Amino acid sequence: MITIEVRFFGRMELFTRRLPPAVQHDLPRVQLPDGARVDDLLRLLQIPTGQGRPLVSVNRFYQRDNVPLKDGDRVQLLRTVVGGAQ
Repeated sequence: MITIEVRFFGRMELFTRRLPPAVQHDLPRVQLPDGARVDDLLRLLQIPTGQGRPLVSVNRFYQRDNVPLKDGDRVQLLRTVVGGAQ
């Protein structure tokens, strides 16, 4: 098992309201199986992995891909903003 730290920005914490109490209780720490990737974390947190996927930073580096996570990683999830005047 690996333990990572998750931080939410841009109202991403609203997703945590739907989580099981056991997962909510341990936040911002999350335990995942060895070999877990970013998408595994997002699925655990019930956050979309396709369209609507948040911007993900692992150890202060933005990641576009479903990168593997290591014990002690710090993950930041930022809501993406789309739209505007045409």
